[in-house]
Amino acid sequence: MNFSQLMKQAQQMQNRVNKQKKILDEREYPFESQEKLIYGVMKGTLELADLHIDSSLLGNENKDDLEALLVATLNQAMKNVTKEREDTLNKLTNGVDVSSIL
Repeated sequence: MNFSQLMKQAQQMQNRVNKQKKILDEREYPFESQEKLIYGVMKGTLELADLHIDSSLLGNENKDDLEALLVATLNQAMKNVTKEREDTLNKLTNGVDVSSIL
């Protein structure tokens, strides 16, 4: 294989990766806490699209619990979205590590 063919293949792969990244950015990922007291939707760009908090958590006496549950739930949602993006793009690039271009 000559250099020009190699460059053409690399460009084609980059185009496929860019197209898939756009699809993943636009995808919405539902999430929920273990107790289902907090749930919502996160976009592939890690932006929140929707968030619901059970009213039982909204009293002042539950402030610390609510904050801790929000942090844990949102962190897990971000990990899930990031892992799915990495897995999808790694399959597209035949196992080449793409974490640096996410």
